[in-house]
Amino acid sequence: MAEKFKKNGGVTAGICTSGSRVKLAVLAGGGFSSASKKSLNQEKLLFPMLDRLLGRRSARLKDLSALCVITGPGRFTGLRVGLTLAGVLKTLAGIRVYSSTLFEVLAGQAAASKEFGAWAAVRKCPRVAALTHAFKDEYFCQLFDVSGQWPVVSDQRPGAAGSKSRATSHEPRSTDPKCTPVGPPRWLKDVEMAEYLKAAGRDLYVIADSEEKPEIYALVPSGCGKAPPRISKILPEFVIKTGLALRNRDLSPLYLKPAKYELGNHADTARA
Repeated sequence: MAEKFKKNGGVTAGICTSGSRVKLAVLAGGGFSSASKKSLNQEKLLFPMLDRLLGRRSARLKDLSALCVITGPGRFTGLRVGLTLAGVLKTLAGIRVYSSTLFEVLAGQAAASKEFGAWAAVRKCPRVAALTHAFKDEYFCQLFDVSGQWPVVSDQRPGAAGSKSRATSHEPRSTDPKCTPVGPPRWLKDVEMAEYLKAAGRDLYVIADSEEKPEIYALVPSGCGKAPPRISKILPEFVIKTGLALRNRDLSPLYLKPAKYELGNHADTARA
């Protein structure tokens, strides 16, 4: 079985445990299977969900050749669940492990969409803002410059939970849209974030995780482009697509919000 998958690029899994939902995807034989489930005890769901997805692709855990994982930002415990599994599989099974952030995944989803392609076609310097909820009235955001060619007519439609889809372009191509970070991520209060987005200019396209925070798009100023609901969440297959595109080996968790003791001593530094 392993030899069969080696001839077709191997078997790759994608894991996101940064939010309230466990999100998994498997890429094998040229196609994706994905699943998403809300749970407080994510560590109990990981292996059963992964086994089911691998089974749908006629694969097993021992067939895994690569794993793509989210490093943050997000819940401390959730991030540790995904990163610990990644570290164990890397050490014990010797598989390749690639990491990406929520911002990188969201920006990639936006750039690959036909809606962004139509919007960007009439902009000189299109820029994407990836926006996520942090805690209460606080938010995280990172800006990206987008270059390359973007789709206008068709794109990869995300599958529903537990669905299968064909992976027509999981390997990055030189013509694919490229998202380049514009400075480090920001951690701001809601009013400050709205001002920050407004200051970024009208050539800004915002993609936010509204699955975790339904009202998040209220922060977006008028005149800015907004991603459609179908991609305004972390799509499991894009955890794999982004990981394979970036091939980042760093598994350090991205904790943007400092602990309480740090806030007292470094408040100014944390918001810089």
